[in-house]
Amino acid sequence: MQTLGERLQEARQRLGVTLREAAEFTKIRTDYLQSMEANQFESIPLADVYKRGFVKVYAKYLRLDDEKAGADFNTHHSAKASRRPLEAGADEDAAFEPESAGGNPITLSRDTLIYGIIGIAVLAILALFFI
Repeated sequence: MQTLGERLQEARQRLGVTLREAAEFTKIRTDYLQSMEANQFESIPLADVYKRGFVKVYAKYLRLDDEKAGADFNTHHSAKASRRPLEAGADEDAAFEPESAGGNPITLSRDTLIYGIIGIAVLAILALFFI
């Protein structure tokens, strides 16, 4: 089975496009395109979100399925896919819940939030009249 980089390189060669031409059209640096074709995504000094975007842009330019290329990048090259939690049972995607000083979660009902906003607006209007 071909790697993502091999598929990108094969598609570019099939179209008869040089790396320089591809770089000029896609606005992706030539060295980044070379790294992608060599399957050396870790040598691109950018966050995975940019690398994934570059893969999708390049794949689309080469008339490949850009969504599949992005998914392949996620599966095989994303740092998150190879990262292990530092602590057993740690959930990286857990929602952040602010806590009050007593350690209890802070909760606001919709009505409390609306009354708070209305109160601030009234105070602002009163301040305008008395200043």
